[in-house]
Amino acid sequence: MALPTYDKSKRKAIFQQLPKGAYVIRFLGAKIQKWPSGDEYLAMAFDIAEGEYKGLYQAQFDSNQHPDKKWPLDAVFNLNIPQDGSQAWEWDNWNTFFADLEDSNNSFVFAGDPKSIKGKVIGAKFYIKQTEKDGTVYDHTVPKAGWTCPVETIRSGKYGKLPNDKLIGASARPTAGAPSSSNDFMSIPDGVEDELPF
Repeated sequence: MALPTYDKSKRKAIFQQLPKGAYVIRFLGAKIQKWPSGDEYLAMAFDIAEGEYKGLYQAQFDSNQHPDKKWPLDAVFNLNIPQDGSQAWEWDNWNTFFADLEDSNNSFVFAGDPKSIKGKVIGAKFYIKQTEKDGTVYDHTVPKAGWTCPVETIRSGKYGKLPNDKLIGASARPTAGAPSSSNDFMSIPDGVEDELPF
């Protein structure tokens, strides 16, 4: 029996995992989306802008040979849009994010247009978030909303503590130096990936 032929161009891509840490990121675009609850948030595609991992997510996207490839979901920063009656932490995250964005981009002032976020940089603190599918636990290194800072604090190494990791139960694979945390609202609703890249 003859073995089937193969297509070298369809080789499975090898994706590098971004280590937990603090990085300067650059936004590629921003869109207003809705959570399943109906609440709105800003979904902002980004890539690493400086350092050893600069362009990591673009490289992952480019090496993906699938015709229906999507921008990596780990490279989307979600920020709840607060409304009257929103919880204080949502307002704190919103105010901090835009203060840090303005401080990171000379003379930039956010006037309410999501499109103006494209091309801007910000400091972002990343944590490990685990997900489980069909009994397999996956690690994702993602930025946690509300854990931003001006880019100069990243460049100087004076960005403070990193957010706690969110791990799945005691049966999950251990992640070095990763205390668990239940304070997380970073997830990608069904269907959002169809909108990416921006």
